[in-house]
Amino acid sequence: MTIAVGVDAQQNGSGVVRAGVGLDEDALHQIPDLAQQLRVDDLKKAGWTVVGPREERDNRTWVRATKPFANPGGAAKAMTELNGPNGPFKNFKLRSTHSFLRTKTSFAGTVDRVGAKNLADLKLQQQLGGSGVDPRVLEEQLNQLINRSLRTEVVVHLPGSISSNAPTEISGGVVWHPKAGEQAHLVASSTAWNLRPIIFGALAIVLAGAAVLLWRRSRARRVSVTPSS
Repeated sequence: MTIAVGVDAQQNGSGVVRAGVGLDEDALHQIPDLAQQLRVDDLKKAGWTVVGPREERDNRTWVRATKPFANPGGAAKAMTELNGPNGPFKNFKLRSTHSFLRTKTSFAGTVDRVGAKNLADLKLQQQLGGSGVDPRVLEEQLNQLINRSLRTEVVVHLPGSISSNAPTEISGGVVWHPKAGEQAHLVASSTAWNLRPIIFGALAIVLAGAAVLLWRRSRARRVSVTPSS
């Protein structure tokens, strides 16, 4: 199963929060009545659009939800609605600052994925240690199993040139894949030029130059047709 979340930010501070759960054929067989078991009324009432379950090009069956936001605060609110008080996606924040020529957008958040160590109680860990089994080796093996069974993906699209600590870049964005037992701190920022004032400024310069040129030509014609005294 894949759990995917994403934030698509625009230069004006608006955008869309996306979330999806994708199941392969084996996972889908465990929940043959997925469409009937889904409970998404609360999300829809909060302004989310939910699509699926439906099979997509990757041969997985996906349930996807999206919610637009008008400003960075709306993005944080949408993520809180999606994650709830105990979810793994914590403190997702978007910030946008504007100057005359540039817009700077930044994203930060934490993904706290439960690993094998969190699933075992203290008594079990003590018993494993006393039996001669290395708990660290067992934990690593179980985490690998969790990662094969459950994949987490965070995708962030920001306007302009992006810098981040993400291991993967895509067109207009970056991607993280936090692992089981990992508390991943996600950071990304971008800078985009505000083209409107640049374009209008360039047009103003061109038009001013053209006006001066026409004025000079018109003045030269008047001088050439004036009779000498």
